[in-house]
Amino acid sequence: MNYKMEELAQIVAGLAEKYTAKESTSITYERAEQFMGAVLYCIREVWQQKENSIISREGMSALQAYETGFMLVEQKVKAALELYNEMIPDFNCYGSKCLYDTFVKGIPEFFRWYDIRFEPQNTILTLDYPVREDLCGDTGIDKIYKYILCIRKEQAFLGTFPEDQIKSALRRYHRQYEDLPENICEMAFAERY
Repeated sequence: MNYKMEELAQIVAGLAEKYTAKESTSITYERAEQFMGAVLYCIREVWQQKENSIISREGMSALQAYETGFMLVEQKVKAALELYNEMIPDFNCYGSKCLYDTFVKGIPEFFRWYDIRFEPQNTILTLDYPVREDLCGDTGIDKIYKYILCIRKEQAFLGTFPEDQIKSALRRYHRQYEDLPENICEMAFAERY
């Protein structure tokens, strides 16, 4: 991805124009930085596509890459929301308040406030419930989508055991496991000596 600053600045200027509804030509430095982050995030989506993707990156202008990336971000948001909605009816937090608060309360707030156009790089949530995969390098919908996938794997694994067996193991780990901000798989299957 070797685009000139002038190309990227033009896209940022277009975002600024949309943001101010053509009422103003000036935005703060922080807002311009935010918009540049949005542009780079969307362009990165294109470049992260697998080599066998139907998207041809060769000869793509910065604007084309941004617009294609924006479309990919939109698609990822829709896919993540569909996955979340499929999972939620059978979701089981096994008494973990942290898991419940993060997944049942927090994720819908992400979808409510996520700004695809002006700040797709913002993850919004702190994702207090820890998953086993390292998501530190991800932001925005990339992080949220991977997080939902992690929770789906965890739910599928835990679902292979009777619920009372999982809860008993969690109680053996800690009498008040419900209040711990720890991964329930790790707690339930921890070897205690």
